[in-house]
Amino acid sequence: MSFWQDALRALQQAALLQHKVDQALQVAEDARRQSIDTRERLIQLETTLDIIISRSGARRPRLPDA
Repeated sequence: MSFWQDALRALQQAALLQHKVDQALQVAEDARRQSIDTRERLIQLETTLDIIISRSGARRPRLPDA
């Protein structure tokens, strides 16, 4: 193969690698956003549960120590 064919193939591989890295970064960002959303929803549920329990006069159950 000629030098130019090798150079073109290397550039194509670099472009493909960059594309895959960009895709992986997007997937990671989506997972980060979903994690934050899930955490916020859990906090809302815990707060709602605390309010309900405090209004009922019951004690909040605790998880056993590990």
